[in-house]
Amino acid sequence: MDGAVAERARRGVARWCEQATSAGALLEGVARRLRPVLGQDAGAWLVTDPVTVLFTDGYIEGFSEDTCSPWFHHELSVHDVARFCDLAQQRQPVALLSRVTDGAVSSSARWREVLQPAGFGHELRVVFRDGGSTWGAATIHRDTHRPDFSAEDTQLLAELSAVVGAGLRNLIVRDRLRTYELGGPGLLLVGPDQVAQPATPSGAQWLEAMGIPQGAFRHTWLLTLGELATGGGATARRVRVRARDGRWVTLHAEPMSDDGTFAVIVEPSRPADIAGLVALAYGLSPREQELVLALARGESTAAIAERLFISPHTVRDHLKSVFDKTDVSSRSELLARLFHDHYAEPFFSRVTATH
Repeated sequence: MDGAVAERARRGVARWCEQATSAGALLEGVARRLRPVLGQDAGAWLVTDPVTVLFTDGYIEGFSEDTCSPWFHHELSVHDVARFCDLAQQRQPVALLSRVTDGAVSSSARWREVLQPAGFGHELRVVFRDGGSTWGAATIHRDTHRPDFSAEDTQLLAELSAVVGAGLRNLIVRDRLRTYELGGPGLLLVGPDQVAQPATPSGAQWLEAMGIPQGAFRHTWLLTLGELATGGGATARRVRVRARDGRWVTLHAEPMSDDGTFAVIVEPSRPADIAGLVALAYGLSPREQELVLALARGESTAAIAERLFISPHTVRDHLKSVFDKTDVSSRSELLARLFHDHYAEPFFSRVTATH
């Protein structure tokens, strides 16, 4: 890879990550800017929930319809090397399949059962991390007849991990967090053909709110939920997704028959449901989350220090850190920013309860 070309790609990706207005558009733009440099024949660029590392949105290119479902099944349910959930925990954010298998790519079930039958001989993966959390992931492939990805290709993706991760995280902070006022829960039915159809009028409204046409096929969250509903490796059968205006929606999957049919309950995400996501988006530590809750209750610096068994000076240090992370300069501005939409105490309830 030519060094000047790689540097132009880095700058282009960095600029785009500051300009993109949605996570899906951000990843599509990154893929478009890296395609001439990395020369991939196919790829999946995915938005992940940083709490669960489940896929909620994304941009897929070069995969046939017959490849997508098996790929999702292997990623979520089959033990293999360099799965995203494992890569998210590792020091290096990238994995070249030929390297992690010591050249024996056929030892990977994903390669044997999904990639090789689809004509892909090479795989390079990356997770997009920022603040210690994974906000997205990508897997790119070259056809069997082409050379493998190089060390320079791997290094470029490694360097862009934090850039893209920060871009995805900042979109959450930039848009803030809102809840839906739309009616009540909606119901969707998904058959063996993997097509989502509304089962109630509110189900149709929710599809529209999420910007998904009736009869949607092969959408990222749909494939994720389908695998979870039919016996995926994850325990929870739900994912969080963003609606068109940036609000959060929770989708619950329930299996209905042995043929793969499942129901999806769609409802607005509660503050407690997204508390962990909010904390990660602003980069607040557990202690800082505790401090913000105390401020919301109107506690003084002295009272906070006494209850948390720390000094008033330490409380002020924590508060300064919170101000820096949330880009505010006063307690009132902080509370207005974090609790602007009736979040109040439920804002961090689930997160602080786990620490």
